Amino acid sequence: MENPIYIALSRQTALRRQMAVVANNVANLNTTGFKREMMVYQAYSQKVPFTTKMDFVIDQGTATDHNQGGLIVTHNTFDLAINGPGYFQVDDGNGTKYTRNGTFTLDERNRLVTQQGYPVLDNGGNPIVIPGGGTDLTISQDGLVRLGANPVGQIGVVEFDDMRSVRKVRDSLFETSQAANPAENSKVMQGMVEGSNVSGIGEMTSLIEVQRAYEAVKGLIDREDKRQETIIQKLARPMQSV
Repeated sequence: MENPIYIALSRQTALRRQMAVVANNVANLNTTGFKREMMVYQAYSQKVPFTTKMDFVIDQGTATDHNQGGLIVTHNTFDLAINGPGYFQVDDGNGTKYTRNGTFTLDERNRLVTQQGYPVLDNGGNPIVIPGGGTDLTISQDGLVRLGANPVGQIGVVEFDDMRSVRKVRDSLFETSQAANPAENSKVMQGMVEGSNVSGIGEMTSLIEVQRAYEAVKGLIDREDKRQETIIQKLARPMQSV
């Protein structure tokens, strides 16, 4: 008799999780290099005696939308964006991670680093060091770093065959177990950063729709609970003699 409530609760739980995911997307609307998250659901069917099969909602986690965000001109020397599907390589102390957030700077050792202090790597896995503090620094579209006319390093930009295995970690960082390929369809853009790929209007619309669906399911649960309560009360009454 509680089956409708169980099904509705599975849907309500999934909607609550989706609400949190959409709210996080909205909160990162202006986060450089942020990639939108999407919910992944699966129907779990179960055959119950004396009734048709029931489909429960299973939360399978989230998937990342890796579409490129808009490029924003900053004119800052160490700000870099990627036009194309590539990712920068950085070392967070626990191996190589990947990011689209190119808001870089120099640390006290003149290494090119992220906002969190993670060194940016070349294709050999080595930190990029900028002698002299980066005066007269230029970075070409293939990632080659020059001080004046002298090459001093090359930004390691990579691409992946299967983006489904590229998993978000934190701080706009990603990781994957698959091998990275040297970038062929990506260009490094100096003096620019990539904005979030979140659509503010789209996410706010989704947030409203999820909230309405959540309230609708809550109403269904309340009505079903009331119906069962009424049935139990009627069945519990003593039979009237004729």
